[in-house]
Amino acid sequence: MNNIFKISAAAAVLLLFATGCIKEATPTDVAIKDQVSLETTIRGIPAALVQAGSTGYANQGAAWDFSLPAIHLATESMTGDLVVTGNIAYDWFTQWGTNVSLGSDYAVGALTWDNYYTWIMMANSVIGQIDATDINAIDPTEKAYLGFAYAYRAMFYFDLVRLYEAKEVTGVAKYTVPDNIKGLGVPIVLPNTTEAQAKNNPRATVDEVYDKVIFPDLEMAEDLLITYTATDKYTISLAFVYGMKARAYLERGSAFADKGDDAASVEAFGKAAEYARLAITTSGCSPLTQAQWEDPTNGFNNAKSNNAWIWGVSLPTESVSNLFCFTAHMSNENEWSDYSCGRGINSNTYNSINTYDFRRHSWLDPDRNSYDYKSCRDDADEYFANSLKDYANIKFRPAGGAYENYATGGAADHCCMRVEEMYFIEAEAVAQAGKLDEGIRLLNDFMTSYRMMNGVQYDCSAKSLTLQGFLNELMLQKRIEFWGEGIIMFDMKRLNMSVKRGYVNTNAPASYRLNVDGRAPYWNIVITRGETQNNPVIATQNNPDPSGLVDLWK
Repeated sequence: MNNIFKISAAAAVLLLFATGCIKEATPTDVAIKDQVSLETTIRGIPAALVQAGSTGYANQGAAWDFSLPAIHLATESMTGDLVVTGNIAYDWFTQWGTNVSLGSDYAVGALTWDNYYTWIMMANSVIGQIDATDINAIDPTEKAYLGFAYAYRAMFYFDLVRLYEAKEVTGVAKYTVPDNIKGLGVPIVLPNTTEAQAKNNPRATVDEVYDKVIFPDLEMAEDLLITYTATDKYTISLAFVYGMKARAYLERGSAFADKGDDAASVEAFGKAAEYARLAITTSGCSPLTQAQWEDPTNGFNNAKSNNAWIWGVSLPTESVSNLFCFTAHMSNENEWSDYSCGRGINSNTYNSINTYDFRRHSWLDPDRNSYDYKSCRDDADEYFANSLKDYANIKFRPAGGAYENYATGGAADHCCMRVEEMYFIEAEAVAQAGKLDEGIRLLNDFMTSYRMMNGVQYDCSAKSLTLQGFLNELMLQKRIEFWGEGIIMFDMKRLNMSVKRGYVNTNAPASYRLNVDGRAPYWNIVITRGETQNNPVIATQNNPDPSGLVDLWK
């Protein structure tokens, strides 16, 4: 797991681009660009997002090497809400969960850097092949493909800049962000970037990444897809573009607020609320019902089983590995994998969930008789009582309930955006823009209408006497809602939230008991050594190594 990463992802991307080659959906296949249709290229992107062995470290046994779902699991491991309740020897995400070996010399850095720049190359390949001088003159099919490519590229750069921006850390004295990297994002690679330019490509500022790539790409995607109707949840849609705009403007609103630019902050939050509502109405989606949330065969693994998902990716049966897939690590009902290591929820977080909130049923209560838990297993009662620890999750089910067959059970869809997130963004953005009472009303309405049982009314008013009090409560509900889905770390980093796994009667293993007052240093991801060797200017702009700088709670 600690092999040194030696090959620069950006350099590999440019080499492929310069020689006219692109990666197909099949890991070992390479095709000449002129021989590959735009359709194959654009459809290869979602296939690449779930590809096992995408960085090459799977061949060395690194069971974290399975693309975007693995990235989501890595960021979840850094939040404090995800706890290993079983054998930590099976935790292939321990480096992210314990803040060890996260520096530039370690292979785990390839998970984000390698993958995102490879995916950007694929999007660039499509963008570079279509003349967008007059979008109204583009063939309708190519117009849709181009819209997809711009939406993908915006998403990839959005994730990258949030991962690598070195935000201030005040709660860890040993960790300091150097002045020369403050405000820096990631290098920008476009279709016309030459190999020579890539070898001297400094980190663009965060503002430049948003202003030159993310927002222009989302504008292009909206213009190109304005009349397009997606046929399924696996296809980029206009609603997804609106959802991405809501995410991006929420991020910018917080950034402007941190800089003291109140006018820009209010404007950005206003746009975040606007686009969140557009995503809700345009998608036609509705939040998961209790039955859908607790579905023992389709729970959080099937885009077709509900109307909540805006966009997700599919892992076909023929591509499933019993080690290199999300379900192998996150579903605790599998008979075919021990790699889930019993992932569960922080007991403090669990105990904060209202007993009338059905989301509480996603984790096993110490009193197993507190609820009639549903399961795909024939021996559920005995298994839950004797094989799983308290607070273990049953949120993520084996696909189709196939807990005995990895090829079927591991072929789970992976959600990348669901409509509930837009309700949370809207409520926060409205409050952040100066309308706290309206933000409170929106959160109360969502929770009462969609998450509380037996007609119980949710009311956060008493906890929301100040904006910060409201944000704390909203983020608690958002952490519960999206536990395990790869969303929350970005919000915690944005809002300078704290991590607390160390406390009396904690259910976190000793080596995971990290407490940080405010933003955690390991949320500022370190750029790989391979990139600093191939693009030397980056060597002077890398983020500090956070490894081991947070003392364990005892």
